[in-house]
Amino acid sequence: MGLTPFRLYPLLFDCASQSLLQFGRQRLGGELGISAVLHTWGQQLNFHPHLHCIVTGGALSADGQRFTTPKQRKFLFPIRALSALFRGKFLAALKPLLHGPQPLHLPDATWKVPSSLRHCLGQLYQQRWHVYAKRPFGGPEQLLAYLANYTHRVALSNRRLLALDRDAQTLSFTWRDYRHGSTVQTLCLSAREFIRRFSWHILPAGLVRIRHYGILANNRRQRDVARARQLLPPSLPQRSQSEAPTAPALPLRRCPHCQSDRVRWIGFLDARGRLHLAAPVFCDSS
Repeated sequence: MGLTPFRLYPLLFDCASQSLLQFGRQRLGGELGISAVLHTWGQQLNFHPHLHCIVTGGALSADGQRFTTPKQRKFLFPIRALSALFRGKFLAALKPLLHGPQPLHLPDATWKVPSSLRHCLGQLYQQRWHVYAKRPFGGPEQLLAYLANYTHRVALSNRRLLALDRDAQTLSFTWRDYRHGSTVQTLCLSAREFIRRFSWHILPAGLVRIRHYGILANNRRQRDVARARQLLPPSLPQRSQSEAPTAPALPLRRCPHCQSDRVRWIGFLDARGRLHLAAPVFCDSS
């Protein structure tokens, strides 16, 4: 791959952040706050660069007098419109890198032919790009605990390593198949293939993989976050220690098979087969 992915990482940060900030200015009339973390690997150590972003649920106006939240509460921005904007920004910024004085090293030689390059870019413009977004079901604390697993973790943690066969020169590790109910599978790779895949995720020196934008930027965070908190509605009053907390009444749940009422809800699977837990648990994000 050479240095091509490393030159595209800043492009990924810039296009994702500018797309979100533009939607915030146009639809909410202010500046969002964004924290983005670069993640390059999949469960099988395959090369899958993407960003995990925490985005504020509203925008601070330029004069600092209003903090605007979306009218609808189910989502911040429409996903298809946001993905189309990101696609346009990324491909527009990619073109100069393909024709500049130091063009990207492309593994496919057909991209070097101008007609083939235009055809490939046209296909990328027509293809739908996917942006996955959701609100934190367990609250901001659960979201921050989940994202913290991605900040300083390597592509493969020691707990997932199973066996090393010196004679066969193979290495086995576990991976989670999220497309089939998050089942744990075992993958055995040759030593050469394992090193090749792991090397994809060694970032170059000096690359900042956690970046902040908008009102969460380093030069604005102290002033703008404090101002946004002043504009937000007051939170619920805290109970005094003398008051006995009362547990909210939970709806009665019965097992559809045995009709037992001793059922405890622990989470659910969304349309993509991803598991969402009701309470934060340890997640091995490697």
